[in-house]
Amino acid sequence: MSYLCIILCFLLAPTAAFAYLDPGSGAVLVNLLIAGVGALLFSLRGVFLRLIGKGDKIEKKQRDEYKEIAILSEGRQYFATFEPIVKALIKNNLEFAYYTLDIEDEILSLESPYLDARFLGYGSIGFHRAAKIRAKNLLCTTPNIGSKGYPIAKPAGVDNLIHVFHSINDLSMYRKGSLDHYDSVFMVGDFQKKSIRELEKKRGLQEKKLLALGILYLDRYQEDAAVTKGEERGEVKALLIASSWGAKGLFENYGIEFIKELAGAGYTVIVRPHPQSYASEPKAIAAIEHELKKSANVIWDREISPSRSMQKADLLISDTSSIRFDFAFLFQKPVITLDIAQQAMPGFEHEDMSELWMISAAQEIGAVLKPEEIKEIGLRVAEMLRDFDAEKISRYRDETISNFGAAGEAMACYLRAGK
Repeated sequence: MSYLCIILCFLLAPTAAFAYLDPGSGAVLVNLLIAGVGALLFSLRGVFLRLIGKGDKIEKKQRDEYKEIAILSEGRQYFATFEPIVKALIKNNLEFAYYTLDIEDEILSLESPYLDARFLGYGSIGFHRAAKIRAKNLLCTTPNIGSKGYPIAKPAGVDNLIHVFHSINDLSMYRKGSLDHYDSVFMVGDFQKKSIRELEKKRGLQEKKLLALGILYLDRYQEDAAVTKGEERGEVKALLIASSWGAKGLFENYGIEFIKELAGAGYTVIVRPHPQSYASEPKAIAAIEHELKKSANVIWDREISPSRSMQKADLLISDTSSIRFDFAFLFQKPVITLDIAQQAMPGFEHEDMSELWMISAAQEIGAVLKPEEIKEIGLRVAEMLRDFDAEKISRYRDETISNFGAAGEAMACYLRAGK
């Protein structure tokens, strides 16, 4: 094999590791790239690791054992989601397997006699091995497993495929067919039950087992928030602008003139694009960053965790992103939602839902602005900072989220009881 080919594989490794798994057309192109480059990369790394005597640790050949409990992760981007349940399973002395499609997943480096962590491989190799997992209970946060056109088939050797959420929302922001092939769902709260049952009924699906056990990543973010709450904050009010990526994002639907306006009004403006934006729309983000350099009060947040920016901010402006609920529930601060027309989000579950929880929920945590009202944003920001009721948020959080800050322990206890 030529040196040029080897170099090319390693240069493209991040593409294979971070490809966004989506049943849409974009995923077809990504998966073709992954299938070729990822498989070759994985083979080359395997050869290298075997030569230095470490192949058995990172590239174990998938065994045929049947596990009581297993977890399947797309990779390091879901570390905050799975770390709480991993810690809770270890704390409860429960043996489990952790399978990942990312060789740099931090959980691979954890040492515990209860944890069997394995890298399955990139691209088609990883997808094939994921479909061969054998377990009584397999936890995944990946929507659309088993759906037509999706690269991961539902593992035939899994008795109970369990979905755990990595955001606070109903199913409206998931692609169609998101949970159709799951057997159970660990819900964030009882509010999600209505949308799940409605879609099952419309599609003639067997009812899943639904348990309201909470949202895992808030366990981790609550710890981060407790650390940052003691930090000193400046006198100037700070606003966090957090956008979703693509057609459902505020950048595409509202532009950036309002950001310039708020910065010009004397606020410190923290801009945080969705992490996927850097991979899926890098030119657009680069253009926005270049344009906002002219505004002195604008800073950018590219950290993996949004906790530090959420702590610094006095108010959040976002769109359909679930960071709205993270911000409100963790810090009891106001949120302004910029409304995104549903026509901008074709192919999502909301098309088959009669009612969207996120619409009413947005009103509970702050205010909602439509495109024609964006000129009023300066007035609305001042109004929300002046009149917001933090106690209202706390009450709504407690009504909405099950086991707030302790979801990992709740899920581990359920799995232990079911062994």
